[in-house]
Amino acid sequence: MGLFNRFADAAIENRYVIGEREARRTATRTLIIIAIGVFVAFTIFNPMFFPSAVLIIYNSLSAVMILTLVIAYYVVGTRYYLEWAWLDFLIFVLMSIAVVILMASLAQTEDTTGTSFLGMAVINLGIAFVYASIAFVANVRWFLAWAVSVMLIYVSYVALVDIPVFPKIYMIANVSIFLTFALFVNWDIDRRARDVFVANQALDAERQKTEQLLYNVLPQTVAKRLRAGEAVADSFADVSVIFVDIVGFSRLAKILSPGHLVEQLNNFFSVADECADRYGIEKVKTIGDAYLAVSGGTASGDQGARAAINFGRELIGAMQARAEESGVDIKLRIGIHTGPVVGGVVGSNRLAYDYWGDTMNIASRIEGAADANGIAVSSATFFECGGGFDFDGPENLMLKGVGDTEIYRLKMQDG
Repeated sequence: MGLFNRFADAAIENRYVIGEREARRTATRTLIIIAIGVFVAFTIFNPMFFPSAVLIIYNSLSAVMILTLVIAYYVVGTRYYLEWAWLDFLIFVLMSIAVVILMASLAQTEDTTGTSFLGMAVINLGIAFVYASIAFVANVRWFLAWAVSVMLIYVSYVALVDIPVFPKIYMIANVSIFLTFALFVNWDIDRRARDVFVANQALDAERQKTEQLLYNVLPQTVAKRLRAGEAVADSFADVSVIFVDIVGFSRLAKILSPGHLVEQLNNFFSVADECADRYGIEKVKTIGDAYLAVSGGTASGDQGARAAINFGRELIGAMQARAEESGVDIKLRIGIHTGPVVGGVVGSNRLAYDYWGDTMNIASRIEGAADANGIAVSSATFFECGGGFDFDGPENLMLKGVGDTEIYRLKMQDG
């Protein structure tokens, strides 16, 4: 970041400045209120020390100063304060002019206060530098420009005053100490704030990575519910469950090397994920060489049987195209059944949103009855899709664990 604590990327710098000024807005307004309180206090107690002629001038200038601070208080609450950092410089230039006039008006009170104009300048400049070092937020350059300008004017003035050299050096040295301290305070506050900003940016990046990983495992709505401490258990009345399996996987495992086999599986699952995204299908999990998905579940909204069939048809077509490219003829069987399921997240390790119910078992059995590169659906799915697909006539099959079941086979050549 260098001497001026500046990020190389302009967008990051702008985000930091706006964020820091927003975060310290309340503190800055409090600082302004304190300054207003100081002027009000002096206005109340000064009649005890100053003649009435001086008080009229002093109180008039104090009123102008208080009005300036009230305006500053309002400006700090606007978006312009966040976006225009040079407003700090402008406000303090106006305040500096007012302070100089105020000190000049009190110069004639040296006999009463025992403090000369130059002595007041040392005190007031010291206070102004320290005050400004806190008020210039995320604004080291403009603070340096203001402070150095004020210091140069002061040094030029002192150099022209007809007093001995030693008092000149002494007064300049005193003000220089205040300036050095104020510059360090402003720079160090900004440096630390930037370190916190960088750390928060890194934390946000890691948080986003963690959330993305979580969203890859769980539907986003489910992940948010879990993070809120909610137990996730849902009931769905009408979900189309899709089972996809590779035909003759054991044979492929024998003829392909382990690395090549894993590559082919990865291609299959990647293609299935792409097709699922295209049709709004929710991937549930992979089981060995099988791919389980649902249409109409927690992450697939109002998608239904039609989307499930379109997904299956496109997946088979895409794998046939891949087979021509790779030379490995991978055929798929797809079974779809529509019915009620229960979904939820169980356990505390390896979180996953899963589905249970007879519908899952029936879809799995129907998949086993499908032809190679074919799609078989239950009567419930057939009637739910409402036409638009060409099926063979119904078949009654005895499915293990299910019993007598009516299925329909999709005519793939018409897809």
